Formats: sequence, structure tokens, C-alpha cells
Amino acid sequence: MAKVQVGIVGELWRYPVKSLRGERLRELIVTPDGALGDRAYAIRELKYGAIMSAKMWPSLFALGAAWAVAPDLEGGGVVRVELPDGSLIEGDSAQTAEALSTLFNHPVRLERTRQRQITYADIEAIQRGEAFLPQWKFFDEGPLHLLASGTLKHLQGLERESDFDPRRFRPNILIDTGADAGGFIEDRWLAGTLEIGDTVRIGDMWPSIRCSMTTHPQDELRHDPGVLRTAAIHHQAYVGVFACTRTPGVVRVGDPVILTRE
Repeated sequence: MAKVQVGIVGELWRYPVKSLRGERLRELIVTPDGALGDRAYAIRELKYGAIMSAKMWPSLFALGAAWAVAPDLEGGGVVRVELPDGSLIEGDSAQTAEALSTLFNHPVRLERTRQRQITYADIEAIQRGEAFLPQWKFFDEGPLHLLASGTLKHLQGLERESDFDPRRFRPNILIDTGADAGGFIEDRWLAGTLEIGDTVRIGDMWPSIRCSMTTHPQDELRHDPGVLRTAAIHHQAYVGVFACTRTPGVVRVGDPVILTRE
């Protein structure tokens, strides 16, 4: 078995509410289902029942989300949403729904992933049009998203006028690959396993195709179509990898990242 260190953990992120800005952490609990507390909530629009995404609602990036009370494996925790004016709302109460509906000028509510098996009563209510099907998960593809700093440096070299800030790509784990900026670095990881820190093992990786979300403004980042255009021209719009947990545990900023291959 070949092993080589490919970098260290540079940044850790989780996104308590789908398509809202996330929170940067010093350590992250990685469970069999991904990062604990990641995409635990989403905003559902109530006219048609769709889960809102920044792909179609780029104004979602004007909101931020963090955990006011830390999440746990039993579904606990209290989420906090920061509105564009800096005010804060907590939880998924009727008051939160009212504040968000006023903001979007559209009926919406904050909704958590399904915490239990759906019942016959739930199904009947859905069939009558009185409820929407609650979802098990709110991430689009894999439960974990990893990105190499060297890939962003490579993209920056291809398009000097754009800003390839990692926040545009929403990784859970940004791996600092140091001076290695020789192409799309994650391609080298696809057939292997990443060992991070003492216990965490991540594998079953596949390329992450990017969308218009990478171009939308957020915080001080401007609207920048060159980000997606550059990725599309040079790598078929793939940047970073999605992955699954093989061994859970805790990862911390500064942990070594080891690539292993059979």
C-alpha cells in the first residue's frame, strides 16, 4: 500500500442551512452521513413546495447560518440565521417563517431533514395536498465535499481577472496543498482514500461538477461568471470532489492529509 502526504487541513466549513453562507470551524465531527450539522435545514417555498436553492434563488447568499446550540447525533441543536441587515433569528418557529417570508416576499419556512420514518398519516396528508414530503437529506450529491487549495491556485493562473475564493465552492474540507498547484489536484485522489488526522478516513470520491452558484455574489465577493467559465473550458466544469465517510471521527485545522492507494 502506497501512502503520501498531500497536504494539511487548511479550512473546515459546514452549512447548517442549504444554500446559505456557512460557518468556519476549527474542528469538524465527521459522521457516517457526512459533517455533523451540515445541511440540516433548508428553506422550503410553500406555494409549490420546492426546496430553495441558490441556483435559482441567488439572494439566499445574502443570508448566513450557524449553530446557536451545537448539533448532536440525536438531531438536537438550535440553528441561527443571519438576515441581510445583520439581525438574527433562531430555530424553525412560526416567527422565523414569518420573518423569512417577509424577506423573500413569498411564503416560505425553515425545515429540518426528516428525523423519523414517514407514517401513513403523513402520506395521507401529502396526498391530500396538506403537507409536503419531508426529505432525508438536503445535499445535492455526496455528503462530503473536499477541495484542494492548489486547484484554486491553478484556476487563478488560468484566469487572472476572476476571484477563485474557496467560499464560492462551499467545501467542507479545504486541503492546503502548499506549493503544489499543478492542475486539478483532486483528480489524483479519485482511486484512493484520504486519511485525515488520527481516525477519519474518506473515500469513494467522484468529481464535483460546478454550477452557477460559484458565480453569485456573497459577502464582499462580486458576481463573477469567469469562475464557472474557466472551470468549464479547462476541466468540463469539475472542481473538487464529493466523497463518503469510511471511518468517522474528528478532523481539525492543521491535521495531516494522507493519500493511500492499494
